[in-house]
Amino acid sequence: MKRLKCPCCEYFTVESDDEAIVDICEVCFWQYDIVAHKFPERNIGANHVSLSEARENFKKYGACKKEFKHLVRETLKEEHPKNN
Repeated sequence: MKRLKCPCCEYFTVESDDEAIVDICEVCFWQYDIVAHKFPERNIGANHVSLSEARENFKKYGACKKEFKHLVRETLKEEHPKNN
C-alpha cells in the first residue's frame, strides 16, 4: 500500500485520508485532518494546534506539540520523501 505524506512532518506515514479512519502520524503525532490542512493558520480540529504551528514545533521538538515528544518514533527508511 502506498502511503500519503504527513502534512506536518512531510514523511510518508499516513495510511489513509479517509476521515472515518483516525490516522495519527507516528513520527510527529499529527492527526490527519483535511479541514485543518485547508486552513493551516487556524487552530481547528482534533490537533488543538494549527498546522503551521505544528510544523514549527516538529522542527524544534520532533513532534507536533512539545508534550507529544515521548509518543513519537524515528522515521523508517521507506517513509523518507526520497523513497516515495
